[in-house]
Amino acid sequence: MRFFFFYLLVSVSLFAETPPNYSRAKKELLIAWERVFPLPYGSILSEDPLRKGITKEKRGDKKVVWVYNFTVFMPKYDRNQNEPKARKEGREILVYFLWEPSESEDPYRIQLGELNQNL
Repeated sequence: MRFFFFYLLVSVSLFAETPPNYSRAKKELLIAWERVFPLPYGSILSEDPLRKGITKEKRGDKKVVWVYNFTVFMPKYDRNQNEPKARKEGREILVYFLWEPSESEDPYRIQLGELNQNL
């Protein structure tokens, strides 16, 4: 019985620290983007365009931040009776998606362009 409890405790602690993969991060990016920005992005063109993978950064004493990078297509928009209408042209934007598991209220942040290490 003690062995089972110890095994359960160890397995839960191992899985609690694992970051979500890129497929889960794509879903969470969409949710976080809608919360922060008024207009949606067109599509995700590539995941991990910088070829760094999912990086783990330690900030401060106990803060751990998982950093993902994406390239998204942001279309230009026209206003059509106060409704935004996406055009075909737009631009590619480098997006950093930061996940901080210790933050319970708002664990996800988005940064566009160059990564600011001070966040």
